[in-house]
Amino acid sequence: MFERQKRLGLLVYLYYNRDAKKLSQYGDKIYHSKKMRYLLLYVNAERAEQTLAEISQLNYVKTVLPSYFTDINQEFVGNLQE
Repeated sequence: MFERQKRLGLLVYLYYNRDAKKLSQYGDKIYHSKKMRYLLLYVNAERAEQTLAEISQLNYVKTVLPSYFTDINQEFVGNLQE
């Protein structure tokens, strides 16, 4: 059957919005902020470090940051008392 793949989000900051289309070959574009000139890209977690290094070497990319969503505690039951 179909196995769910682990994915990691990458925040990619661009110099120009016109270059956002070129990044679709590295992963799935989820969100593109034209005002702030960044996009959220989901890639496979197994190749995340390699993809991050490849994208950061591109001349139209300003900065690449990994998403910290997996580091956040997502157990919300009982957290109101703390």
